[in-house]
Parts: sequence; structure tokens; C-alpha cells
Amino acid sequence: MIPITRPYVLSIAGLDPSSGAGLIADCKVFEQLKVYGFGVSSALTVQDEANVYELNWLTKNQIIKQLEPLVATYPIKACKIGIVKDINLLLQIVDFLKDKLPHIKIIVDPILKSSSGFDFMNYNDEQLWFQLLTKVELITPNYIEMKMLSQSRDVLEATKEWSRYGNILLKGGHHAEHLGVDLLFTNQEVKRFMPSETLVYPKHGSGCVLSAAITSYLALGFCLTESCELAKTYTEQFLNSEKGLLGYHHL
Repeated sequence: MIPITRPYVLSIAGLDPSSGAGLIADCKVFEQLKVYGFGVSSALTVQDEANVYELNWLTKNQIIKQLEPLVATYPIKACKIGIVKDINLLLQIVDFLKDKLPHIKIIVDPILKSSSGFDFMNYNDEQLWFQLLTKVELITPNYIEMKMLSQSRDVLEATKEWSRYGNILLKGGHHAEHLGVDLLFTNQEVKRFMPSETLVYPKHGSGCVLSAAITSYLALGFCLTESCELAKTYTEQFLNSEKGLLGYHHL
């Protein structure tokens, strides 16, 4: 049941001028799902829906300064984090949030490369990612990202090993044999989410949309499994909203 007063959620992500991904896309999801979304920029990009031409990172100080008045004023229930410069900065942001808001649920979408091949994030230190998993509610890599994070080992085996430290939603949008099948790895089980649509149109920012929707549903009181399932449905509707790379948010 949706509460009368909307819960507060937060996105820390890059500013994409095309509005298809990152901060602006996250806030579109938040508004559609009836949560109140705050936005903190972690980077300024020069891009359209097909290509990233330039990336300018914000410093830790610039990001924390944006966060300080928000966490001091509002009882933010959940936060989605997109691109940040490196895993060390990501851990520092997570620690800051957990110190100020101990009960906040944090979802990390580990965006390592753009679909056009632009490098976003250093991902080489596996032990730091294990630390991160113990501190957050969920990370949401796709198959390609998980292969990179796990140093090219078998993806399913690596994800199962990583899930000893925390929850992982392995997205199936880039899996050649099981396209669109998402797997939620927890300490207890592996939950499979099958696609409900047989044909979808790829979209710029679909991973951002999924993680922002999960963040919204968690803030609304749904459990992790329900949030992932509902977010998958939302994302499929977004993918089918238009045939081009930019989509519409409507339910």
C-alpha cells in the first residue's frame, strides 16, 4: 500500500544531458512511482543517447557538500548510486550515508563502461567490492559487468561466491543464451525473474531505470524480491514505450 506521505529517496549519479540515463532518468522513475526523489550529481557528461563524448568527475568534497543538507533534513529511506570515479570513493560515500542515516537502503548500479565503450570506473580491487557488498542492500551488475568485476571467471560461479558478502541482482540483458532472465543472488537462494515480454527495444539508461525502480519500491515498503520483480516489469514497460534509444516513463 502506498503511504499518503511519499517516502524520500535519493539518486547519486551522473548528469546526462540526453536525460535517458543517470540523475534525470532516476528522478523520472521516482516521480512515476510516487516517491519524492532528491538528486546529487557525481559527474557531468557530454553525451547523447548513443555516445559519451566527455566525462568530468566531481570530487568527493563536491559530492558530500551536496549530500549534507539533504541527509540532515530528510529521513531518506533508500538511495541509488550510479557512476562514481572509483570503488574507494564509492565506499566513502556509502560510509557517509550509513553514518548519517543508519537505516538507509543503498542500491549500487556498478556502471563500468557505457554501451558505446566509454570507461567510467576502476573496478580492479575485488576485496573492496566485497567490503561494499557488506554495507549495501544490493548491487545490480549485468553479465558483462560481472565478468569484468570477477576478472573474467565463470560469471555464475563468481556471482555465487560474491553473494556470500551481500545481495546481487545479475541482470540478463546482455546474456546471449538467457536474454532478459535476471537472477537475484542472496545468502539463502537464487531467485529467477523471467521476462514477461518476448520483444523489447533496447534503451539508453535501462540499467539506471531498473535500479531506480528497485530503490523506489524498497522505499515504499516492498521486500527485496518484490522490489526486483516489480522493477523488472516497470523497466520492460519503459523498453517498449518507444522503438528508439530514448524511452518514455508512463504506467
